[in-house]
Amino acid sequence: MMKTPPSHPGRASESEVKDLLQPKLDEPADERVNIKDANAEEVEVLNAEFTKAQLKRLIDDNKARKIFSQRLFFITVLWMFIVLAIVIQCGRKKITLSDGVLIALITTTTANVFGFFYVVVNYLFNKDKST
Repeated sequence: MMKTPPSHPGRASESEVKDLLQPKLDEPADERVNIKDANAEEVEVLNAEFTKAQLKRLIDDNKARKIFSQRLFFITVLWMFIVLAIVIQCGRKKITLSDGVLIALITTTTANVFGFFYVVVNYLFNKDKST
């Protein structure tokens, strides 16, 4: 066994090194890592991040609903005015359409507009998904 000189500054003695490197088995371990506590902290952080993400999603959904509901309303009104203009032009004899074509235009266009409106509104304002 080699002994270190006692009077060297900055050097630890052999007994000090052994104390630092070997675990103290005689003393009880007061600070043991509790896996449940560590996981609870991690879960709490993840829950906070998840809550922030949910809030951001809800805000984005509300913005999208507002934008798309305005656009949908504009498209629906525009579509109905186009059909109305065609009917008026047919009444003034500027456009000639047979009665069957005119009836088909009005019914299919109206059904398409309101069907489209219904599908989109149900998607945007779904009671199961919204808060």
